[in-house]
Order: sequence, then C-alpha cells, then structure tokens
Amino acid sequence: MTEHPVLDDLPPGDWHHLPRARVEPAAPRSLGPTARLVLRLIRRRARVPRDHNVFRTLARLRGIFPAHAVFLSQILLKGRLPVAEKELVILRVAWRQGCVYEWSLHSPMATAAGVPEHHKRAAAVESPRFDDPRPGALVAATDEILASGTLSDASWSALCDHCTPDEALELCMLIGHYVMIALTLNTVGVQLDRHPAQEPAG
Repeated sequence: MTEHPVLDDLPPGDWHHLPRARVEPAAPRSLGPTARLVLRLIRRRARVPRDHNVFRTLARLRGIFPAHAVFLSQILLKGRLPVAEKELVILRVAWRQGCVYEWSLHSPMATAAGVPEHHKRAAAVESPRFDDPRPGALVAATDEILASGTLSDASWSALCDHCTPDEALELCMLIGHYVMIALTLNTVGVQLDRHPAQEPAG
C-alpha cells in the first residue's frame, strides 16, 4: 500500500509525484478577502468541504489567482466543446505529462461528466481506440500538439472532419492551459488531496 490510495489506482504511465511540496499551499489567514471569496466559490461549485491543494497553492499568486479562476471556469465549463469531451482531453494531457494530481482530480470529474470508463482507460494507453471517431480525433490532435507543438495541415483537416474550426480553436486553448497546470503541479510538488476517509487516524 502506498502513502495515498490514488497512487495505487493509477493506470500505467510515466508519473511524476514529489514526496513533499516545494511550494506549500497558502494558509487561509495569509490570504486577502478576494482570494478567500474565490476559494469559497470554488468549494461551493465543486461541492467539497475543504479547499483543493492546487487552488490554495495558486492563491499564492495574489492578483493573478482570481483572474486565473475566472479563465478556468470559462475554459472548463463554457464554450462549444461538451464538458465530457473536455474532461477526456484533460485526462489525456494529464497522462502524457505524467501529472498525478491532474489525473486524480479530473478522473472523478470525467466520470461525473459522462465519460465512459472505456474512454477513460483509452486516455491512458499509447495507441488508444475509440468506438466514436470524434473523441478519437480530439485525442489524436491532443497527442500531436503535445508532441510537436502544432498540427500538420493533414491533421488539422482530419480534426475538422469531426469538429468546427471554433471547436478546434477551443481545443488548442484547453490543451495549452492544462499543460501549463500539469507542469506547474509537477514542478512545485502540489500534494494529493485527502478526503476525510483518507485522513490518517490521530
């Protein structure tokens, strides 16, 4: 048994997980009223009793934190791409970047958004197969963007066989944002959240 249940349930992959945080989450008393309000709104939206470590860590960015939270809410919950497709792409980014925290946070969110379990499993294998060509096209585009920083003309055309140019634009922004978050989480060592049932006794 590892130190956190999530680590036992990860699909095979090249995961990054520092044993301790290089940047600790901000203490609530150190934050201003705007940051505390943003954290409260995130808790309410996520229906969790306590702050996720990622958000208390990002709250250390002071004025950047509320602006980022607004952008995050828009890129994740608004736009043209369905939330389930966004969550599938985020899982693919998390697996490709080896980001344990991103995977652990978005795996249950993907399930809640309606991502089938076999699609979640496909998001964590080298050559995934999908029973629907559209999620397959989104994941293939994600892989190429992550590998080369762009899409070839042929790949852009193949992607646009299954989505509109505006959806493809949104996909690029989504991938870029969650790569940024994954690299940050991996580098500063944001520690996995513990639910009440996972808290050590005593």
